[in-house]
Amino acid sequence: MIFLVQHCPRMWQHSAAFHRSCHFASTQNTKHSNDAQLKAKLKESEAIIKQASSIYRPDEMMLCFNGGKDCTVLLDVLATHLKNSSPLRAVCVKSHDPFEEVEQFIDNSIERYPLELQRYDGALKMAIEQVLSEHPQVRAMFLGCRRSDPGCEKLTAMLPCDNGWPSLMRIFPLLEWSYHDIWNYLRSRKLPYCSLYDKGYTSLGDRSSTRVNPRLLVYDEQLGKLVYRPAYELQDDKLERANREDAQLVHLARQHHQNP
Repeated sequence: MIFLVQHCPRMWQHSAAFHRSCHFASTQNTKHSNDAQLKAKLKESEAIIKQASSIYRPDEMMLCFNGGKDCTVLLDVLATHLKNSSPLRAVCVKSHDPFEEVEQFIDNSIERYPLELQRYDGALKMAIEQVLSEHPQVRAMFLGCRRSDPGCEKLTAMLPCDNGWPSLMRIFPLLEWSYHDIWNYLRSRKLPYCSLYDKGYTSLGDRSSTRVNPRLLVYDEQLGKLVYRPAYELQDDKLERANREDAQLVHLARQHHQNP
């Protein structure tokens, strides 16, 4: 595909409008998105957080935070809902080949929010086991998984781990949110997010398994070259993970449905 792009610029000039109409939502449409729908989703999320807060003490709950768009929204929602509580504890499972931009955004998030974040290396399951060994009082973990993520179709808002995983309640406040709900929330509130999303990345993982989304590639007539549009302009949310080669970030959610 790269070879064709380099040698057939005229073809891309003529097809640019087609690609935009098929795959991109205009900034104007984003600004005038369905506010009522987003408010309803937010109300549902707050109800889930309120329910969890009635069951668990603040020191018994943690957030799984990796710097991605979904958990960035979740962090902001939690910080707003729990603003009178003690600083939110969070765990970050560092990938073996992380993006520098993601690591920098995580550092910035620690400064922006009342966040006590601990980083762990290695596999997700091992990291969770280490978290619980160091903080045995923790009984629940907030995750930013959505139902459209791989393996999350049958999840419920609150679901305990099983199949050999540590004893932990998983809480999914954003389960019913869509890709566009996430971006509407971030942009309507002018919240910072990882800079890679403005460079054509729609889902983030390891550098070795994540690339720019080919559906965001267009020919810019003013610049006279091909460019990648920002993630929020992707219209078809089914193409969100078209730039990913793994599903590492949802392993904690998927394990409930796998055989021991």
